[in-house]
Amino acid sequence: MELIAGGDVLVGVIIGAGILVGLIVIFAVVPRLVLSGMKPSLARRIGRRYSSDQIVLKDLAALTFGLESRGVLQGRGNGALVLTAKELWWSRFVSGSDLCIPRSRITKVDTVKVHLGKTYGRDLLRVTFLNDGKPDSMAWYVTDLGVWLSKLGEPDTTAP
Repeated sequence: MELIAGGDVLVGVIIGAGILVGLIVIFAVVPRLVLSGMKPSLARRIGRRYSSDQIVLKDLAALTFGLESRGVLQGRGNGALVLTAKELWWSRFVSGSDLCIPRSRITKVDTVKVHLGKTYGRDLLRVTFLNDGKPDSMAWYVTDLGVWLSKLGEPDTTAP
């Protein structure tokens, strides 16, 4: 009892609790703040490209796991994923790099747990498509996977 009263154990408990609180802030609070700060900028990008009536579905918090043709060394990245009647458009927040996939070039839409050796512990939306005539794919963690699967499964309304 003297150790607790003397503070040695109490100091250890306080340090441990401080570390735990710090980890919670780093892994729970900071990502939410960053995502909420990104959304206005991503919304402006989308607005410059599409009118609201063109957008079938969008996710301003999508997380990419990379483009298969670019290999496994790509990092993950947050951004905007937008579906229109004609295309699926991805805009990564940090680099501002965009990828536009015409819906007519999409060959398969499914889910995977791992893409390019990376996982999120949840199902990912994977879109396989023809990129310069060659098969390619990209995967994202999206907020509402079921809706994305459903909407991407609908036919290209611009096809002749």
